[in-house]
Amino acid sequence: MSQVECFAHGFGYQAFVCEHLMSNPAQQWFSDTPSEENKWRDAWCQACETVYQQNEGWNDVSGSKVKVRLLCHRCYESLRSQSKE
Repeated sequence: MSQVECFAHGFGYQAFVCEHLMSNPAQQWFSDTPSEENKWRDAWCQACETVYQQNEGWNDVSGSKVKVRLLCHRCYESLRSQSKE
């Protein structure tokens, strides 16, 4: 797993979420199931899930419509703990 330097937490594993989850984590999160190799799966919101479904998955078209943000795994866990799942 790749690492990233976080202002708040120092070094941590990289994780990616859509901009909507960054600004409002208290909503439903969509992602693949975590695994031993990747505990912090890329995550997106309902609006981005609609884009995902309309384009039959992540591809150049759907990817161009979603803004993704990089964060450390500790920030990811903190945000995800606020989700409505």
